[in-house]
Amino acid sequence: MTGTDTARPRILPALPALACLCAVALLSGCSSPPAYREWTASPDVPTVAYDECTEQVDNSMRLRGYPLRPLPETPQFGYRKEIFAQCMRRKGYTTE
Repeated sequence: MTGTDTARPRILPALPALACLCAVALLSGCSSPPAYREWTASPDVPTVAYDECTEQVDNSMRLRGYPLRPLPETPQFGYRKEIFAQCMRRKGYTTE
């Protein structure tokens, strides 16, 4: 029964090296500035924001069981208009 101890792998001595490797990998990801600052807005951004907000509003209307394109006389029309305005404000746009 003395041979069973030598067959077991030794993980404990490798833990400091593994911890050091994890720390280096973690810190290397934090060393550069954020990449999104290198991007500038293209001319089609307002259209993209409008389309994204329309899709988000459609999803929220569907989840609530409301019609996607309610009539202006219904309360759902005001709800859709307000949710769309909130989305556009979050994207940095103001009303014209």
